[in-house]
Amino acid sequence: KQWYQRRVRGDNMFGTVSRVSFMNDPSNQAFNNQHLDLHTDMPYYTQTPSAYFFHCLANELDGGESYWADTFSAVREIRDTRPDYYELLTTVSVPFRQYATGWHMAGSYPTVELMNGNLYRVRDCIFVIDTFQMIRDHPADVRERWWEAYNHLRRLVTSPDRAIQVKLESGDLVLIDNWRVQHARNAFTVNKESQGKHRAMEVVYVEWNHVQNRLLRNDAQTKPLVST
Repeated sequence: KQWYQRRVRGDNMFGTVSRVSFMNDPSNQAFNNQHLDLHTDMPYYTQTPSAYFFHCLANELDGGESYWADTFSAVREIRDTRPDYYELLTTVSVPFRQYATGWHMAGSYPTVELMNGNLYRVRDCIFVIDTFQMIRDHPADVRERWWEAYNHLRRLVTSPDRAIQVKLESGDLVLIDNWRVQHARNAFTVNKESQGKHRAMEVVYVEWNHVQNRLLRNDAQTKPLVST
């Protein structure tokens, strides 16, 4: 019972509010002050987090703008112009793995997931692709063609005309679809002149079902279920 409470109930990211701020020696890129490229979170989860909330507590340092890009539009362009790439991105399983203190997560899934032939979810986080496991899982020709397709996807996703960039201010709240929208951050300055200034975000992952539940409950409180 103690193992279950500590390792199963406690070790998941859904509904847990985390604080993201600068650290001198971080184990995760999110906690440094360098540029953080576009990505989706937790691609190694069987069910990746869907609704992702960003709450800005402070953003006083130079730089640190947030930006987001729609992945589905890039995938649709590939589907229409490079069906060979589309086939690779929807069929070749990519191994993901992340180590952290008390944390080891791994899983293999296609970059683009379909449901009934329609775009359903994108898993794209180059920081945690397990390239060694990929060598074990796929022959060289498949890996070479997949990387070609993936790099093409990255060129489309990171195109400036697909991104929205905003410098969040204290109190701002952003909700994105982690299955579709990639997020990123510009580098920000940390030096002697910036002492006393901060950049801090609160983040939390929630299932879309729970967001929908809250909206439906709120709607039910203001509208009659049966018209009279």
